[in-house]
Parts: sequence; structure tokens; C-alpha cells
Amino acid sequence: MRKFSILILAAALLASCGYKAKTITLENEADSINYAFGVYYSSFISDSTDEGIEEFLNAVKAGYKGEMDDLAPTALLGMQLGLSAKSFETEGLFNQPQLTFNGEIFFQGLVNTWLGDTTTLPTAQAQSLAQRVMMGQLPEEDLQYETVGIKKCPSELAKVELKNLMDSVNYALAVLQGGQWKTMLEQADTITPADQMTNTLIENINKGLKTKIYSPETYLGGRQFGSMIKKWEEENKGLGDFEDIEVKFDIIFQGLINGANEYEEMMNREEAGKYLNDLANEREFGEWRRENEKWLADNAKKDSVQTTPSGLQYKVLKEGQGEKPTAIDTVKVHYEGRLINDTIFDSSYRRKEPVSFPLNGVIAGWTEGLQLMSPGAEYMFYIPQQLGYGERNTGGMIQPFSTLIFRVQLLEVKKAQPQTQPAEQDVQLQMID
Repeated sequence: MRKFSILILAAALLASCGYKAKTITLENEADSINYAFGVYYSSFISDSTDEGIEEFLNAVKAGYKGEMDDLAPTALLGMQLGLSAKSFETEGLFNQPQLTFNGEIFFQGLVNTWLGDTTTLPTAQAQSLAQRVMMGQLPEEDLQYETVGIKKCPSELAKVELKNLMDSVNYALAVLQGGQWKTMLEQADTITPADQMTNTLIENINKGLKTKIYSPETYLGGRQFGSMIKKWEEENKGLGDFEDIEVKFDIIFQGLINGANEYEEMMNREEAGKYLNDLANEREFGEWRRENEKWLADNAKKDSVQTTPSGLQYKVLKEGQGEKPTAIDTVKVHYEGRLINDTIFDSSYRRKEPVSFPLNGVIAGWTEGLQLMSPGAEYMFYIPQQLGYGERNTGGMIQPFSTLIFRVQLLEVKKAQPQTQPAEQDVQLQMID
């Protein structure tokens, strides 16, 4: 849970269809975490229309109640294909607008493939045609046909007449994708008996076709979210990253409603994201942050250490001579970087090669500190986390809130070249263009 998006919210009390935004009482930290979780995750609703929001919320409830929990992988694929058929009719096959969907041919091709038929379109020809589609090598005018929907998936092998290029495209993609799905599920689905896989697929395609939904993506996203919450609750594993926090579905669900309805009386999405991020950081790295703060406070008391208004601490080991760099100059340095526990995380001395870089392209503590030095100088820098990597988790030895301790030798300063004014003729030509 890191780095969250912002949405400006604007209503005191809004309602999306049957779900009303409202203020609720949060009695403890666990309540607040559950609520923030719901508010933040409302930003992942793919369709922000009233219909999309209602469908997502309905699906979350259904997923939480376990209506899809017991679906084996083959059944789940069938349900997803059935649900997706309606969007294929409006958005194109596999949501590619240039591919007009023919549901009757696509699903018959899928069934034929699962039943082992290759007479209508051999696999090699299907692969060749599908490749041309993916590479955009088919003329668009040849792909404009009337959409054909599907009410029920066929259950038996049947001969298919491919009357035009778009018929062939639908059938080829069914052969190609169907074959890949079948191969994958024969390995991944350890629940469905092998002799029942085709019937299971067809049965669940039809269930999906009969399900009345507004947006398949929104519906499935809501189902998966609700199922995830229920699984966490049943396994007693806590709420996501917060393993010690009890799942409280009603509070999460109201958070989803409030977030989706842009209701900011309690907490908006940006605040929810920051709250969760800060809390997760504090739980994981709070003790380390306090150790670093104490270390800096003690270090600042030393007579040899000076502190700038920004909080940068430094000690002069050796002064140099000459003009100091500015923020736009390039410097050449030798350095070694440590943490307060003496862990060395980087060293040009060990690599036996100095480093050059623009001074405005590094962390703020370096940009400020190097401007205090003249060529030939050697300083110690004690960089507080707000002038370093802050609360970011770099994934290496430098944890969030780390104080960075550097020994730095400034070897050379390369002054930035002044910006030259363009010739008058160039300016005129540019203006003409």
C-alpha cells in the first residue's frame, strides 16, 4: 500500500442509487483502518457512473457472501467469458473496437476447439490469421460487419460456414485462445474432472450470459474484492498489510460507498491513502525513525558539527580552495555512504573510481552540502531523512526515515555553460514556423 492517487471531493451527503453516503462513528484504530481501506479502494472502481458504482457495490456484497467462492478455474473462465460477451458486442472482440464480434461463430469455434475439431479452420491457419490481426495487417474496411450477439453457448461440435474475413477472425481467435486456455486449465484446474471440463466451461458461459450486468470489468472487480475481504476474514489473517487488524466488512463497505460518492466529511481518498501509508510505515519503520532522530539530535550537540537552517549537519575535515559549485554545476567526487548503524551502502572508494554528476540531480542534502565546499575539500555530511530519501522504501539497505552519513571529497567542479542567445535569424525562422 504505497503512493496513492488524489480526487477532489465535493458533497456533504450524496447517494449512488440505493447506497447512501453518510458519517459513521469510528471507535478505535481498527475501525479507522477499515474505513480508510474502503475509501481508498473506491478509487479502483473502473466505471464511475452511477450505474457502474452501484454494480461494483452489488458485486462486492455478492463476492463477500461467497457466491463465486467455490468456482474452480474452468468454471471461473466460463463465467468470465459469458459476462464479457456483452461488452464484446459494444466494445469489439476482446474489447478491440476494430474487431466486430460474432458471438455465434466465436463460441462455436471455442466449443469445437475444446472438443478437438480442426476441420473448419486448422490450427496453423488460425494462428497465421490471428498473428495478422495482432500485427494490424488486416485492412480495416474488411472488418466492418454487423455485430452478432449470443444468447446461449452451443454444447456440441458443429460445422461452421465462414462467409467473410470477420467470421474467420472470430473463429481463428476462438481456436487460438480456446486451445491455450484448455492447455493451461488441464494443468491448473485440479478440481474439475478432465471428462467434465468442457461441460463445466459451457455451463458457466451460459450462467454468465444470463447474468444481467452493466460493466463486466466493474462487476468482476467488485466480486473479486468482496471475495478477498471474506477470505481474509475467514482465515483470520487481518486486513491486507495490517495482519493484526480485524476485518470489519460493514465499515469497509461504507468506506467504499463514501469514497465512490465523493463524500469527504470524514476522509477523502487522498487522506485515506496517506493515512494507510503513514500508518504502515510507522508500524514497520517507526522504531528506526526514532533511533535516527535521536542519533541526529545527539550528533548536533558535538562542537565540530554545524547545522544549516534546513537541518543538514556537516563537519569540515579539510578545507579546499577555489570557487564553490552552484546547483547547476557538475561535480566530481569521491564518497562513502553509511547508515547510523555503520552499514556502508555505497562507496566510490571501494570501486576505486570517482563519480561525476550534475549537482541538481541528486538528493537535497547533497545539493546543499556540496555548495559549501571548494575543490580539494573533504566534509562529513549527516543528512536527515527529509533531505534524503524520506519515507520511500528503496528496497535496498536504505530503509525509510534513514539518516545518511557521507564522507565526501570534492575533486573538481565543472561550471555550467551559460545559455547563449539564439541568432536573430534563428528566432525569426522559429517565429515563422
